[in-house]
Amino acid sequence: RTSTGEAYYEYVLPLYVDDVLVISERAEKVLRTEIGQHFVLREESIGKPTNYLGGKLREVTLDNGTMAWAFGSCQYVQSAVKNVEEYLASKGEKLPYKAPTPLSSGYRPEIDVSPELGGEEASYFHSLIGVLRWIVELGRVDICCEVSMLSSQLVMPRQGHLEQVFHIFGYLKKHHNAELVFDPSDPEMDYNQFERKDWSTSEFGLTEPETMLNR
Repeated sequence: RTSTGEAYYEYVLPLYVDDVLVISERAEKVLRTEIGQHFVLREESIGKPTNYLGGKLREVTLDNGTMAWAFGSCQYVQSAVKNVEEYLASKGEKLPYKAPTPLSSGYRPEIDVSPELGGEEASYFHSLIGVLRWIVELGRVDICCEVSMLSSQLVMPRQGHLEQVFHIFGYLKKHHNAELVFDPSDPEMDYNQFERKDWSTSEFGLTEPETMLNR
């Protein structure tokens, strides 16, 4: 329980090979006594986290005075963008300068009929999709839908698909400082706004599962 008596879950997350992240009000006690009795811990390594799976953690104070944690992937994103820029420079090309959104306006990868990529470019497309997927894992939910859409084209990637991947990296170059802030406060919600409904099958006059399928 918290210092105010509220029940909460403690999390112990193993990272990499020899790192561990403890989320608890008694994090140091967990590390020193419960984990430390089984493993040797370096004293200088015990402290508030600053990195997690390639992302950066920092403490922030919200407008209401609440302390929260912010998680960002700026360093990883900038490094990924730099690698793509170096690849394009070797071909005399650059990332799109104007990329206000992750994909070009109105673009739909499933109806793209541009030429299919050759083996080398297709392999590069696959690797960039992997990088973008990891960037999504690091909290960049603003590109989640677009990366998923392009990921569906891995079997037969086309020139237009690769160009849109470059477009996403152009977007990330301009918007690399995004962070997720985890507000620990309970949200204020008016539960009267959620009208109660009976979703049982009896409401629809159904008695057998097959009847539901037939509908």
